[in-house]
Amino acid sequence: MATDALIHALRHIAMFDGLSPLQITEIARRADRIVYKPGSRITQAHQPADAAIVLVSGTAERIEGPGLADQSQPLPAGTIIAEMAMLIETVTASTVVAVTEVRALRIARDEMHELIAEDPALAEHFVGKAAGRLRDVAGQMREIENCLARALATSPQSVALTSVALTTASSTHSPTQH
Repeated sequence: MATDALIHALRHIAMFDGLSPLQITEIARRADRIVYKPGSRITQAHQPADAAIVLVSGTAERIEGPGLADQSQPLPAGTIIAEMAMLIETVTASTVVAVTEVRALRIARDEMHELIAEDPALAEHFVGKAAGRLRDVAGQMREIENCLARALATSPQSVALTSVALTTASSTHSPTQH
C-alpha cells in the first residue's frame, strides 16, 4: 500500500482530525498493513482488542454488534473499527468480516503509546476528542430525558413508545466508527 493512500485514509477519520501531517505520517508509518480475504473476520464481538483497524480499500460488513437489527451493515473504505483499542484496553463491540479483499491499517496500542510518549501533544489531542464525544453523549442523554419528560406530561401511555423510539435512535452508529 502506498504511503500516500495510507495517510489519505487516516486524514479523513474524525479521531485524527486536527493532527499535523507529520503526526499522521508517523501513525501510518508505525501501523501494520494487513490484507483480509473475502470472508475473513476482521474483528470478533466481545473479544479483547489491542488495535484499531482502518479500512483503506475494499468493503467489510458488520454482522454483529450494537444497533444492528436483522441486517448487516456495510462498512466502506475509510471506516475505523475498534478505534479506542489503539489507546486503552477495551473489548470489541462488533463482529466485522471482509466482503471483498480489504486492505487495512492496524494501529496497535503499544505503538500508539510509544508515539504518545515521544509526542505528548498526541495525548492532549486524543483526550480532547474523547472529552468531546462524552459531551455529545451527555447532550443526547439530556435530549432523551427532556423528550421523556414532555411525553410523560402529555400522556403517560406514550412514554413507553417514546422510550423505545429514542433508544432506537440513540443506538445508531456513525458509519465510520465501530
